[in-house]
Amino acid sequence: MKRWNNFPRIEDVSHLDNVWFVIHVALFLAYLEEKTGNKVDREFLIKRIIFNSFSRLILSDINSGTRDYILKVDDSIFDKLEEKAVDYLLWFDWPDYIKVDLINTLNNKEKVLELSIINVSKKYAWFFECKINSVVFSDMYDVPLTQIKDDLIKYRKELKSLDLLMDNDNYKKYLSHIRRLSHSLRWNQQTRTYPISVMSHLVITTFISYIIWNIENNAGANIDIQELMLRTIYHDIPEAITWDIITPTKKAVEWFNHVLEQVEIQMMDDYIFSYVDPEYKIWVYNYILNPFEWEIWKFAKHSDVLSAMFEAKVESNFWSNNFSDIYKNIKKVVNKYWTISVDYMLKNAIDSFDEKIVDVHLGR
Repeated sequence: MKRWNNFPRIEDVSHLDNVWFVIHVALFLAYLEEKTGNKVDREFLIKRIIFNSFSRLILSDINSGTRDYILKVDDSIFDKLEEKAVDYLLWFDWPDYIKVDLINTLNNKEKVLELSIINVSKKYAWFFECKINSVVFSDMYDVPLTQIKDDLIKYRKELKSLDLLMDNDNYKKYLSHIRRLSHSLRWNQQTRTYPISVMSHLVITTFISYIIWNIENNAGANIDIQELMLRTIYHDIPEAITWDIITPTKKAVEWFNHVLEQVEIQMMDDYIFSYVDPEYKIWVYNYILNPFEWEIWKFAKHSDVLSAMFEAKVESNFWSNNFSDIYKNIKKVVNKYWTISVDYMLKNAIDSFDEKIVDVHLGR
């Protein structure tokens, strides 16, 4: 699902690309808020942004600009519409404990600072998209760009972290560089019916990690959901700089993979870490460059591989021989993951891709 679908544009941004960038902006603003002495619930930020995006998948073409105009006419009507979309999703058969968490997260109005950060992050992501396309189509984007700039000026007075971000060119460059992931396409050697960016892949992987956490902890495990989701959110950021060098190439020459690891660290220092504070680099370093370490790593890795399996399944459904083989090979790997959560995904999720999608009826 593409954004700005009724505007001419030089950049295509998918709904999931936007969701990931909003998450990342929110996490960066959370860091800046904590520099000023405020405590931010990062788990709530991630879950709320992802859960809130579900209604957009149902409501589809009501873009951010139109939504703002609707709220000016009736500031409650859109909430009712989004509730209809959520009710539609809850109608399907999935674990009650996940439904309860989703409802509680979406209905939580007590996290005032976090909700403000989310709102501002959406505006900042919208500003990025609008600014880029306005370079060529200035007349088309004049009204929304002016409105967004005015909003950001207002929010700077209310949220210290946004003021710090907007006043620091290096911070903005950091966010610009990681946003390159929206232009990095997965499976770049293959012909695809539904291309997916690395950025979109990270959203799917993070949501899968959330499902895995729920299933495992409901069965008695004690997984730290924030740690798990942070690993899945950040782990592919180096690909924004180095691009995704495929595994056969990495293994083609002895020690080449080791050389690439050193190159990745050096390039991350030049293109990413040079723009952020040293303490932020310390906090985020392992999430980006060592995401699959310690006990929790396997659940992050399982989420990553499951996401790849679902992507391959979608392509194989459209008679792609290459992806049929890829899907079978990935599934063989997944079948070796002896965990309750992976078993659940294999039994309850993968076959749903073979089902026919019917029109959404919000009056259900």
